[in-house]
Amino acid sequence: MKAFLTEIHFIPKTYEIDYAGIVSNQVYVKWLEDLRYEMMRKYYGWENLMNEVVPVIIRTEINYKKSVRLLDEVNGKMWISGIRGPKFFLSAEFYSENTLVADAFQIGAFLNEKTGKPTRVPDKMLKMIEESKENE
Repeated sequence: MKAFLTEIHFIPKTYEIDYAGIVSNQVYVKWLEDLRYEMMRKYYGWENLMNEVVPVIIRTEINYKKSVRLLDEVNGKMWISGIRGPKFFLSAEFYSENTLVADAFQIGAFLNEKTGKPTRVPDKMLKMIEESKENE
């Protein structure tokens, strides 16, 4: 399943480069947040989401495959790869010059804003995810 597929083109900034001349590992966490933010904005709308539930990331795993340097351009892709109860699973890939430089996996959960307890994915979002899967 690649529901809500989202792509962003990234160009590393000088302040994102570490002392070894490569993009710092922490930048990938920021890029994952940028992708997730854009995904929700584009497909569901943050206003809709925040009026229903609060999404939180509870796990992030990044596999670094190849170093990215200052002048490299990076294309990031993210999609919803699964849903189970209150949890959602995100997958991401980062490419530079058509080479996979990193991939990532995140687990998130939806919380009830008032109680702070896990809650199901909103029905409207589930329907949109199913429709997105059909259009793959």
